[in-house]
Formats: sequence, C-alpha cells, structure tokens
Amino acid sequence: MSYNPYCPTITGIFQGDLIIKTAVELALSDIKKSPWLIEDIFGTLMENPYLNVKYGMKEIARAKEFILNNEIPVYMRHRIDKQEFPCVTISIGESKEDKSLATLGDQSPFVEEYGADEIGKPIKYIVSPFNPISYDPTTGIVEMPEGINEYKYIDNGMVAVDPDTGNGYIIEGKAGINGFRIITGANITSRLGIVPQYQVYRARRERTISQESYNIGCHSEGDPSTLIFLYGVVKYALYRYREGLFEANGFQLSNLTSTDLVKNDAFAAENVYSRWVTISGQVEESWIKTPYRIIEAVDFIDEENPSEDGLTQGIKILSNTEPPGQGECDPWIAIKDEETEE
Repeated sequence: MSYNPYCPTITGIFQGDLIIKTAVELALSDIKKSPWLIEDIFGTLMENPYLNVKYGMKEIARAKEFILNNEIPVYMRHRIDKQEFPCVTISIGESKEDKSLATLGDQSPFVEEYGADEIGKPIKYIVSPFNPISYDPTTGIVEMPEGINEYKYIDNGMVAVDPDTGNGYIIEGKAGINGFRIITGANITSRLGIVPQYQVYRARRERTISQESYNIGCHSEGDPSTLIFLYGVVKYALYRYREGLFEANGFQLSNLTSTDLVKNDAFAAENVYSRWVTISGQVEESWIKTPYRIIEAVDFIDEENPSEDGLTQGIKILSNTEPPGQGECDPWIAIKDEETEE
C-alpha cells in the first residue's frame, strides 16, 4: 500500500507494539483452533522430495506437539515478574520521522467536523432566550424587544429555538428594526433564543510520516530445535496479519529481517535459545488541531461607534470562543481585537 498524502489512513499515534502483540496472539489462537495451519507453515517439509524423506510428517508432528501442548505467552520485553518458556517478547525499536515526506506545519487538507456533544464544547446562544413582543403567523415576522445588542448579528440561516421544547425555526431574514422572519403558521407560544447556523466544530487533521521498527523475540528453553517451530509461527503471524492489522492501521511497506539463533544468557533460566525478528516500515500518524467554529458574522468597530464592551478599534467576530466570564446562558460571542494605527 502506497502513501496517499490526501487521505490519512489512521487517527492518533500508531500503537505498533500492541498491534504486533495482537497479531502473534491471534496467530497462536488460530493455530490451536485449526492445527492444519501448522502443515501450511511447514509445508516445505512435505512438498520438497528431499526434505519429505528426511523430515516430512515426522517433523510436522513434532511441531504440532510443541505448539499445541505449550502455552506460549506474548509479553513486552524486560518484563521481570515472571519468565515462562517458550515465549515471545515484543520491544520497540527505532522511530524516526521521514524528512522526505515532511510538510511545513505538518499540513494536510483533511478537515473533520465534530458535534458539540462529541468534544464537550456546548454551542452558546447568539441571542439569549427572550420573550417575543409579537409573532405574525401570516408574514412569519417575530418582533424582538428593543435594546438587544446582539440583534445585529442575526443573519439568514440561523435558527430561532424554543429553549423549552427544542423546536427550531430557520431565520429567513431580518424584518424592520428589531424583527426577523421565519416560516408562517408557526406555533410561537413562549421564549425564543437564536443559535448559530453552523452548529458544529471543525478541526484540521495534521499528520507526519515515520520510519519505525519493532523487535519480536522468540525464546525457547532446552531443545534448540523447538525454536525453529516458534520462529516459524511468529513469522507466519507477521505475514498473515500484515494487511489486516499492520497496513489497516497505517504501518505500510513493512519488511522483515531476522537474526541468527543464539544461546541467550540474559535470562535466569539455563539453556535458553533466542532468535529475533525485526519488522520495519512506514507509519502514518495524525492528530487534530484545536477545534474551531465557522465565522458567521463580523462587526467593524470604530471610535464613533464603540462596542458595548468599550472597544473603540478592531473587529468583533462571531466565531469559535466565548468572552471570559460569560455564563452558560449568555450570548455566545467571540471577540478578536485587532488594533490599528489608522
């Protein structure tokens, strides 16, 4: 699978050690449930006429006995609470960002939308709930009380909501000095509040590409020939789940290298033999920037028309945050001050 810069394949940070551990555990479970897979792993011993004569089903029978009659734990390397053999260990190797695939600011064109409930950021009212002076069911015009400063932010597409029932009416435009128009024939009997047209948050998903490696240790005690069986199972697992677990989770273009079989004196037990398989590949990882709201209104401020909060220069933007100190029911208004010399 090749890297597609326009579509991140995973979200979050790649959990390679856990994914590889899962692959080996799945393979061991599958083999115990379906022992015929052992014949596939060591099929060369049957298919090659020379190996068939010397080893054949006799060696495959030994492999079945070893694999099916042993519990083979899979755990992270350097675990010190117990040592069981045979076993498989997983350790994280080198991880290095790929400069050749880097972009300035880790930019990507991928933008996601989130509901307010998903990220715990409730969307405030543009205009807090108020008691309409009147509603004309024939024209659809709602008359608001005078003196509501946020009236100037009301625009087509915003929604007038009954806070008690949750019923909403799309605003079709302003009417008069303090009015706005919704559908005709609505049943307006109580308060209304104005909420934004776009009731979602957006966040850009950024990404990076790394070259990573993981070490899988195969360890067996006593007869070193049993390590051949364990090594075959582990290698089979890494190939078997390369697409379903590795590539599906962003670990691409992977390849395997293996060490020689060695006597391992690092364990407390005697006559432990080990062989390591290193899997390396390209990993795509991604994260989201801070979610933001869509700008729905802009109010230019000058010295002759200062804002209600005393600002005499800059702009007021109806956007993604709320002014400090606002209560839960206060109007949702974001302020961004950009002072100018003019």
